[in-house]
Amino acid sequence: MKGWYCKAWPRFKPNEIAMDPLHRKKLPPKVPSNFRSVVVEEALAFWSFINSNWLYVLPSLFLVVLLIYMIRPLPPKTLTIATGQAHSTADVVGHRYREFFQKYGVQLKLVPSKGAEENLSLLLEGKVDAAFSQGGLDLPEGSQHLLSLGSVAYQPLWLFHYQADKVDSDLNRFLAGKKTSINIAGSSTRAMLEPVLKAQGVDLSSPNLLAINTQDSVTAFRDRKIDALFLVGAMASQNVQEVAQFPGVQIYSFGLATAYAKRFQYLDPVMLPAGMFDLHPVVPRHDVQMIATTLDILTTDKMHPAIQLLFMEATDDFERNRVNYFAPGKFPTYMDTRIPESDVARRFFKEGSPFLWGYAPYWVASLFDEVWFYLLAIGAIVVPLIGFVPSYRKNHAVLSMEECYDELRLIEVAIIRTKELRQSVDPALLEQIELLEDRARALWVPTGNRSAYYDLRAAISIVREDLLTALKLKPSQP
Repeated sequence: MKGWYCKAWPRFKPNEIAMDPLHRKKLPPKVPSNFRSVVVEEALAFWSFINSNWLYVLPSLFLVVLLIYMIRPLPPKTLTIATGQAHSTADVVGHRYREFFQKYGVQLKLVPSKGAEENLSLLLEGKVDAAFSQGGLDLPEGSQHLLSLGSVAYQPLWLFHYQADKVDSDLNRFLAGKKTSINIAGSSTRAMLEPVLKAQGVDLSSPNLLAINTQDSVTAFRDRKIDALFLVGAMASQNVQEVAQFPGVQIYSFGLATAYAKRFQYLDPVMLPAGMFDLHPVVPRHDVQMIATTLDILTTDKMHPAIQLLFMEATDDFERNRVNYFAPGKFPTYMDTRIPESDVARRFFKEGSPFLWGYAPYWVASLFDEVWFYLLAIGAIVVPLIGFVPSYRKNHAVLSMEECYDELRLIEVAIIRTKELRQSVDPALLEQIELLEDRARALWVPTGNRSAYYDLRAAISIVREDLLTALKLKPSQP
């Protein structure tokens, strides 16, 4: 059976099979070339549209830019924030924020103050753009314009002392007979401490409770001119770090921390583990029960959304680059619900950094974060209209060619009338038809209109031949 084949079947040699169109290997389409053609086509279409409608396009673009600027002007390059006393938590965090803002070309000026209460007053009076505050602070009149950018960190209430043993768990009895700094009126320490002392039954008018600012209190405590020191601050506070290293210093453990937190909704119980400051010697020697409020950032409804976003990113950067001893991963967050949360903060807590953050200027990322939904809605309307674009292009090309046909017809009519009047043909018509030819060559013709384009070129050639024929003839004698 070797070599058997049916006589009815044609027998092809290998070279004949290779040349047969039915057996020839089909080549794939040239996708890159086609893609380039489409891109060039789109670019030419866009340029043709701009070139023919620039009188409408430029004013429209100007109006759009002006409208965007009026609705959403560019963010300021300089702003101020009220911090607090030197080396306080707010002061330390403020310096971190200032460095972060400098990376984005924004100058953040720090305005020192007595504390949270004065910060709030400065903000409501319009003397600063933002302010560090703390949870539970009494809100004065006009606070309805305030917005919260969230909480940055916990600020525990510290009670430093030198009593090494037999520490009374009753705060009232412990403070009896001890010269204790409760800081000055308007400070963050005083604002948090007073309700607690009143609830504990401590007489705030006692001569042993001294109103001394933070720096003087730290110095007096170091020199042992006072026996105890109240201080509100996070672990990042330089004042807390400094006092904790004093020889023989002890940290009071609030045995009623949970009860305080139940009574005052803005307080949370936290624990400072033993050895957090030092392991040799161990400082503190035992776990310390504490109460804490939050360090918050407040602004007004006048602050630019892009600047609000910078604050949110600065807070997130601060949290990532510090050791959180009390609530890892909790901050930034929104805790003091008495003050409305800004829309920017709400989106940030829910969705994180904007899509364009790190890829575009911060104010562009902020703007896109607000309008992307509207752009998507517009796109849902515009996309179905894309099918109209090819016909628009064809119509535009047809209209351009019709204009050429109109001029060509005028030339043809001029030739006909000249013949009817038996006059000499004006040689200037030849120049007109040459200009028309140049104009036709410069036309952009989309795919699908090429035949109409060459019909136009052929019509111009016909009229030119008629014109040249007429120029050679002399006018007939009457």
